[in-house]
Amino acid sequence: MARILLTAIGSFSAGIVIESLKTQGHTVIGCDLYQKAWVADAYNVDKFYQAPNASDKEKFTAFIWEITEKEKIDFIIPLIDPEVELLAELKKDFLEKNIVLCISDESAIRLCRNKYDITQFLKQEFYDNIIPTNLLSNSGAIAFPIMIKPMLGRSSQGCEKVFDLKKFNYLKEVLIGEDHIVQPFINGSVMTVDVVRDPISDEVVCVSRRELLRNPNGAGTTVEIIENYELQRLCSLIVKKVGITGAVNLEFIEDESGAFNFLEINPRFSAGLAFSHLAGYNMTINHMNCFMGRPIEKRNRIKTMIIARKYEEYITLYR
Repeated sequence: MARILLTAIGSFSAGIVIESLKTQGHTVIGCDLYQKAWVADAYNVDKFYQAPNASDKEKFTAFIWEITEKEKIDFIIPLIDPEVELLAELKKDFLEKNIVLCISDESAIRLCRNKYDITQFLKQEFYDNIIPTNLLSNSGAIAFPIMIKPMLGRSSQGCEKVFDLKKFNYLKEVLIGEDHIVQPFINGSVMTVDVVRDPISDEVVCVSRRELLRNPNGAGTTVEIIENYELQRLCSLIVKKVGITGAVNLEFIEDESGAFNFLEINPRFSAGLAFSHLAGYNMTINHMNCFMGRPIEKRNRIKTMIIARKYEEYITLYR
């Protein structure tokens, strides 16, 4: 069994990832920005470390190297975007030390993380249902309402819905020098698809959900697991073209005509990963299969259902 370092275990997907890895007999070392008593899942891993903020690249990188050596780590799974992006630069360095970083290659990560580049790439390659995307600094005629987003944003942070020219001109002036994109606002349902791709066999498995309720950070809290073969076909095409390895999640807006308008790819586990597990497919184990040289499991019939998420309280420290 392997020794696996899991970062950012205070994030939404951590619980189901830890549970899945431990049922397979792996040793799970966890780390997070916050101290142990502030992170419920810090008590579910075999060992916990408090990590520096990934915004301090030098300190975070040194910390990861120290832990991998100290704990004799075989695999690393980062759970949040800043750490995915930072560690992707070191994927080859880890491999030289016989440590496998369980994410796609750096070129695919960078393409996915840039909301402008990924839309231009997919539009150029093959896919028509791309939400028209322009740079804020180079936006022409505007038909309101629109969405303004950070080009490298995450968790819906910094997104602004704009209804009129006055606010648009204000934001354009305030955000000068920052990289933002402009997209038309499309009314419809957010569709999130957990996808895993085996790069050896080119096998792809998708589990789709319609988000009925979302929190302000863009995480679904009540979802409907659905079967839609067109959506699965699109996801399969996209992850193959981008060169994804392992599990990621794709988001679309389903408009009033029923068309799926591509929104983004998050090159990591989704916040709603547990929904796919409940629906009948273990994304975590099959993600690991991709990096352990094992074939991913074929998808059995997914159970369509509605799932509501709740939050629980844990006492982590008595005083």
